[in-house]
Amino acid sequence: MSEEFARVIVTRDIRFKHAKGMRDIYGKELHVYHEIFFFIAGDAAFVSELGTRKLSPFTTVIIPKDTFHSFVVYGSEADYCRCVLNFESVSELDELINAKLKNVFVTTDINVTELFLKMQALEGSALSQMEREILLKALFAQLLVVLNEKESSFFDVLISPLTEQALACIEQNIENPLSAKKLANMLYISESYLAHVFKKDLHISIHKYILEKRLILANSKIKKGLPAMQAAAECGFQDYSGFYRQYKKMFGVSPLDSKQKP
Repeated sequence: MSEEFARVIVTRDIRFKHAKGMRDIYGKELHVYHEIFFFIAGDAAFVSELGTRKLSPFTTVIIPKDTFHSFVVYGSEADYCRCVLNFESVSELDELINAKLKNVFVTTDINVTELFLKMQALEGSALSQMEREILLKALFAQLLVVLNEKESSFFDVLISPLTEQALACIEQNIENPLSAKKLANMLYISESYLAHVFKKDLHISIHKYILEKRLILANSKIKKGLPAMQAAAECGFQDYSGFYRQYKKMFGVSPLDSKQKP
């Protein structure tokens, strides 16, 4: 049986994880931090609003915060091996982060691969925790410098025109009452057919996609100082208690506590 593991290095600003099997995050296709994902082995694909990309070993995926995405594992979960960098704001590097993480893109750049392999090597080294953190930040800075969106972004399967239209409608109406039925009516298509195509393209239901988009938007409004109840109403939530439960489930804190988080 394949050995499963999860090894983590955490600094004040960056979380680096090297794992095989042991998928510990499900159902969070959008999140408020940036992610750089390095695929090592297994049978998996990356799914975004642009399309689906089958992953080959040593492929890196750049995912800006608040961006829909998922990773679909076709083979054994135990063989699914990857490294993941998660971060929001990193002292002295925010300008570079904002410049390099504007859009989703995929790369097989060997320079990126070498930097991730060096990060991996930090795990079993004889260095102190402080030394690991210093070197991780230095390697992370180098990674930002070499990232090049134009290098290798393509998708094996693009999303269908219908799903593309649905996404545009959702974006335009995210702050208004919206359901799969109403969306289907706007597109002059049956609800069941739209739901089938949408789920096939993005591996998520229309309801869950709209819910997560609204929660992300509400989180942004709350962090900017808007009262939680007003943010909920402006993001299409008609029931505050339901919003409160869903918000806490997604972010791990209540809407009232979000203002206190950096």
